[in-house]
Amino acid sequence: MEEGVTIHWWILVRRAPAFVLSLALLSGCNSFKLGLLPAEKPDKPQKELALATPGKRSLRVSQFVFYADFELRKDLPIFRDLSGLADQVNKQLQLPGAHTIVQVYLFEDKDRYERFMTSRYPDLPTRRAFFVAQPRTVGTLEDLIVYTYWGDRVQQDLRHELTHALLHSVLKHVPLWLDEGLAEYFELPADWKGVNYPHLDLLLRGPTAFQPDLGRLEQLNQVQHMTPAEYREAWAWVHFMLSNPEVKTVLLKYLQQLRTNSNPGTIGPRLAEVFPEPEDALKKYIARLDIENSPQRTQRAQRIQ
Repeated sequence: MEEGVTIHWWILVRRAPAFVLSLALLSGCNSFKLGLLPAEKPDKPQKELALATPGKRSLRVSQFVFYADFELRKDLPIFRDLSGLADQVNKQLQLPGAHTIVQVYLFEDKDRYERFMTSRYPDLPTRRAFFVAQPRTVGTLEDLIVYTYWGDRVQQDLRHELTHALLHSVLKHVPLWLDEGLAEYFELPADWKGVNYPHLDLLLRGPTAFQPDLGRLEQLNQVQHMTPAEYREAWAWVHFMLSNPEVKTVLLKYLQQLRTNSNPGTIGPRLAEVFPEPEDALKKYIARLDIENSPQRTQRAQRIQ
């Protein structure tokens, strides 16, 4: 979901792995403070209402607290699905569970969401959803916040952004490519096993030949440098590593290091110890994955394009 890019803001006074800018990326160093706003009063001017965060209704699902100005029903399939996201991520990545609350502001429609984001964060690009990691004024913890609207792809967008939040709740740092690759993997329904059909199609049948370069990908530290091609490659590396037992061990050890070390180095040399030519291994893996998943491609690809 390259469109639902993550943004992490840190106050140093940071988007995903490195926007401390840990956005992991550092898309810019901004200092600001967000808090939970009370429900709007009926007599507020229309303009003020449009620029306020939703807050009339709230619903807690797992460690996620959703705020909206429309009815939220916990029995909806989307919330049943999201209730298992933390367990899925933590189990597959062998990360400890965290009790950190993630605040999710659900706008009722795209128009109000975009007006709010433009007003609050005028320098950000247009995206369907954003994740913000914001340091608190007291202590070392961060407020983890997601903004999005109730659109056709809200479930995919929420899974993507909440994956970012889950990672940042337990890791000291998440390299940009890995942050986005993992979010692309877990944004899909659990029973799809991380297979992104549009990504597969473009990697193998796109206008340019797929030439992965993990070394170059690991050097990216600003979200502006992540084009759709980089999101696809990041997803491919993550899927490859999570599907191969030997390589998965490398990834899991790396993630454990990131729990306590914000700069453990790159993963490329460690991967090369298992596959001397990891880029060739990745291309062969993607070709095989495409063949194995061809029966479901058409129907599933339409759901996430």
